Amino acid sequence: MGVIGVGWWGTVGHLEPLSKDEKAEVVAVYSRSEEKARERAEKYGVARYYADYRRMIDECDLDGVSIATTPNVHYEQARYALEHGVNVLMEKPFVLHAAEAQHLASLARERGLLLSVCYPWCFHPWAVEGRQAIRAGKLGCILLVNRLFSQRVYDLYRGDVTDMFSGRAVDYPLPNATSYSDPAVVGGGEGHTQATHAIGELLYLTGLAPASVFAYMNSLDVGLDVVDAIVVRFEGGALGTFSANGLVPKNVGAYSAQVLGDRGIFSIDSTRSAGQIWLEGEKPRELERPAHVNTVALVPQNFLRAIRGEEALHVETEVAVNVVKILDAAYRSAASGQEIRVS
Repeated sequence: MGVIGVGWWGTVGHLEPLSKDEKAEVVAVYSRSEEKARERAEKYGVARYYADYRRMIDECDLDGVSIATTPNVHYEQARYALEHGVNVLMEKPFVLHAAEAQHLASLARERGLLLSVCYPWCFHPWAVEGRQAIRAGKLGCILLVNRLFSQRVYDLYRGDVTDMFSGRAVDYPLPNATSYSDPAVVGGGEGHTQATHAIGELLYLTGLAPASVFAYMNSLDVGLDVVDAIVVRFEGGALGTFSANGLVPKNVGAYSAQVLGDRGIFSIDSTRSAGQIWLEGEKPRELERPAHVNTVALVPQNFLRAIRGEEALHVETEVAVNVVKILDAAYRSAASGQEIRVS
């Protein structure tokens, strides 16, 4: 494995769990900063470090790469890896434009390679159980899906990374100020950094594909969207609402999901740590609270085992592509005030 991008999340969400995985050998890391790449390589016992990801891919015998750089370079880095026969796990947001997502999916399909996106919540036991019930048709015809994702990231959109990460260890990696505040780097705000989780999780549960999108976005006093409301009409007629709010009080959050069919309801309220499946003619069944699950580590672990042929790829390429289609359309809708059809 190689890790492309070893800043905050590239280190915490990829390099660290991969370095602890007995089935993984991290042979190289990349950073735009050669000093940072060298420091990470030394700390995690990685033999090679690069300030040129192309050289890393060309010179190392890689089975796969985790790409955890800023969103503006995801497409070109994933494309290069796929064109050179390397499986790709991409940090969210997958890419910024639908055409890019579709091109990467085509490359992976043509070359028989794995391509996935990082959505840790999809690995939670409740999500896995809900997907099994929904995909088996237990809820009947899906009519409506709702997802709320709300946590304070407003400060990051303003370029302030210190407040959100206060109290961390001295050597804890921090993102660059521009990684979340510069539209040229991050693309959008709440949509690309937060709503992407909400949409990805519901598509993972249901397998729905978008037909059209309408969105409102509020940027408050920053140059990126902070509060988003996105409505999706899916193929087959189901409707969906996705709400994301990046300005809530510190240490406060709200997370909920519902999938409503004509024969049952699947519901999760993460704020209260409660989940439920309620099927027609039955009493509602409370989902059992699992012991702590490190869903962050499960993302690269599954990708590695999928490469080895030991597990199925947990989050399919189709989910990654359809999330980008929705968000691409949502930003265009918010700018134009029009419903956007998804091709």
